[in-house]
Amino acid sequence: MITAAMSTKHKARKGLLFLTLLGVGACNPTAEEVPANTEAPTGRTGMYEASPLAVAMRSMATDMESLRAKADAGTLTVGEVDAMISAHAAMTSADATKPEDIKPSFEGYAEAYLIQLQDLRETITTQASREARLEAFNAALTTCVACHQEHCPGPISRIEKIKVQP
Repeated sequence: MITAAMSTKHKARKGLLFLTLLGVGACNPTAEEVPANTEAPTGRTGMYEASPLAVAMRSMATDMESLRAKADAGTLTVGEVDAMISAHAAMTSADATKPEDIKPSFEGYAEAYLIQLQDLRETITTQASREARLEAFNAALTTCVACHQEHCPGPISRIEKIKVQP
């Protein structure tokens, strides 16, 4: 009985979603339906478009998350760190969503982060202890947190979760 009621509710929701989508499509006229005396669409859809810096930062977080397990297991390679250094250096020249909100300290944090990645590379090259490698990996993330405390605090909890416990 409950399953039948849930199934009916589910079908009703799907039907409502279909009608809503159909209605939305009907509210957006095609080019042929727009009268000639009206202004052309501006191309803005009202949807958020991430700035190059936001895209770079999200990519950096994804990279660090994907390499977390390798850092923990001690299988992170010099090549992977070199790839991160090359890719993450883009943040130093990427445009921010609100350039006026970027403080002069951003450049210093960006450089410190890249230096931390170089240190991580060095710990792998010299086959340092697991603790030293994890300390270097976490130090890069600590630099991220420090910067985000000053510039954009939203991602701090995500960054903290990437850290590996020695």
